[in-house]
This record gives sequence, structure tokens and C-alpha cells, in this order.
Amino acid sequence: CHHVTGECSCPPGWTGLDCKHPCSSGRWGRGCANSCACDGGDGGCDPATGTCSCEPGFTGQRCQ
Repeated sequence: CHHVTGECSCPPGWTGLDCKHPCSSGRWGRGCANSCACDGGDGGCDPATGTCSCEPGFTGQRCQ
């Protein structure tokens, strides 16, 4: 928490006043500020790292 305001500084992939909520689908990183860059299959991405989660039948760094 910030020493003056008491505001939480959430780790990447988490959000909310108490940092107990994961990023919504399609978002990742600190403050959930980044969009997933995954293609085919729309398996989403890891909320902390942005690594694509490919659905069956898709492979590659971006599930292309």
C-alpha cells in the first residue's frame, strides 16, 4: 500500500481496491492495462504475463 494514501499497488494480473480480483478476460498486466494479443481460438491470455492460452487445435506464440 502507498504510505500516504493507503491505496493498494496490485501485482500484474490483479485489480480492485484490495487486489483480490483478477483481470477481466482479454486484459493482462499491472492495472490490467494491456490487451491480449492472441489470434486464433480466442483462448485468452495469462492475466499476469500476457502469455496466450491456446484452445485445442491452435498453437504458436499467439495461437495463430
